[in-house]
Amino acid sequence: MRDMILSSSEFRLLERLRLNPNKAFPGRVRGERLTTRRGLSIEFADYREYTEGDDLRHLDWNVLARLDQPIMKTYRDEEDLAVHVLIDASASMSFGEPTKLAQARKIGAALCYAALMGGDAVYPAAIGEPPSKPQPLRARSSYPRFCRWANRLGADGTVSLEASVKSFAASSARPGIVMLLTDGMDPNTVSAIRFLAGRGHEVNLLQVLTPMELRPDIEGDLRLIDIEGGPPVDITANSITLKEYDRNLNAHIDSLKTEVLRVGGRYALTTTDEVLEDIVRDHFIRGRWLAA
Repeated sequence: MRDMILSSSEFRLLERLRLNPNKAFPGRVRGERLTTRRGLSIEFADYREYTEGDDLRHLDWNVLARLDQPIMKTYRDEEDLAVHVLIDASASMSFGEPTKLAQARKIGAALCYAALMGGDAVYPAAIGEPPSKPQPLRARSSYPRFCRWANRLGADGTVSLEASVKSFAASSARPGIVMLLTDGMDPNTVSAIRFLAGRGHEVNLLQVLTPMELRPDIEGDLRLIDIEGGPPVDITANSITLKEYDRNLNAHIDSLKTEVLRVGGRYALTTTDEVLEDIVRDHFIRGRWLAA
């Protein structure tokens, strides 16, 4: 199950959970979310493969009889939700054991699985890499495609988070929920959040940090190396320095949380040593990211 990112127990944990957006968005094909628009007739939209749990009333029995293959008809009377899973693949995400990228990959896989189980359309994208136009993933059968994409990610992106997010937001990506999984260390992350919201997206930010970043246990004369190319900085780590670091970090975290909440999104902070079960229970269910 390693290539599938999630374990059997983690799949069972997510089986009955669905994304819980704060607002409605225009859909493309039939999903499980009733549209808020009135006066729409039931209009045929497309075909897709049957997945366990689908409403058999929309099974195309003629195709099943001819090809012995279950195919579902989709309609426009209900809406699917566009779920953009943005995983930060910049160099700073290589820090930690497990790395911040590995943690973001697992959390992204969990959110993707919950979205697919709810009939939503998932669009995965890497932050820190040149922009691409991902094809939507629909139905549980497409989850392995997400895993193949996510397992190829390396923390070697050269594009800043702000520039990468703005490229995504300026693309033709249809409005929906953005799940931004990042360490948030780019000083312009607040600007990126604001830009995403301005394009009509609901921004949900999960900040992933290491225990060392939150509670550094260091002392003495040190040289700090910026893994993303900035100049090295010489410091003396003592109680005064660590208190100043703590103050600046908390101020930065507060600015991210404040901006996300201001634009109507959700914010959560996790660490690389927090297990997925705790993240789902303490952040996603209690924070209303997911609902049964």
